[in-house]
Amino acid sequence: MKLLKQMLLLSLVLVSFQSSASLLIEPHVAYQFAGKNDDTVPPTTFSGTQYGARLGMQTFGLMAGADYTRSSITIKQTGYANKDTNRDQIGGFVGYKFPILLRAWASYYFSDKTTAANGDYVSGSGTEIGLGFTGLPFLSVNLMYRTSKYDTYFIGGTKGTLSPTEKANEIALGVSLPLNL
Repeated sequence: MKLLKQMLLLSLVLVSFQSSASLLIEPHVAYQFAGKNDDTVPPTTFSGTQYGARLGMQTFGLMAGADYTRSSITIKQTGYANKDTNRDQIGGFVGYKFPILLRAWASYYFSDKTTAANGDYVSGSGTEIGLGFTGLPFLSVNLMYRTSKYDTYFIGGTKGTLSPTEKANEIALGVSLPLNL
């Protein structure tokens, strides 16, 4: 019995030395600029603020988990009044934290929905590629490039499929607080 207890204690100690995964909680805020959609006539541009969080695991620099982003954007189109909308993006991310003050990640948003004040919306999916500079204490300064592809709409009480799909892209600059627990 004593040998069994010693083996159990030794295995717990060895496992604790081998385990280096940590919980990653990363709230983020950013400003989206240079957003455009060339598929509309006339083309649209958009900009605005965003906030959200990533939740996942990090081990040996590798990161993976879920990502949620909420944006408040203003859509501008020549000949039309500006339109304020909200966008919700839900997806997953993978990334790597380099030992040289940089981190990089890629996200896939399986739900990307832009909703106007009257309830009309377009939805689809999207991607994000990000690069962060972690030279500041506790903060990461991030540059992100996003693309969205919208294939479903709900306008004026009518729901349907966009054909061809609408594509949009944007650049965002922001900060995040990557916390490893």
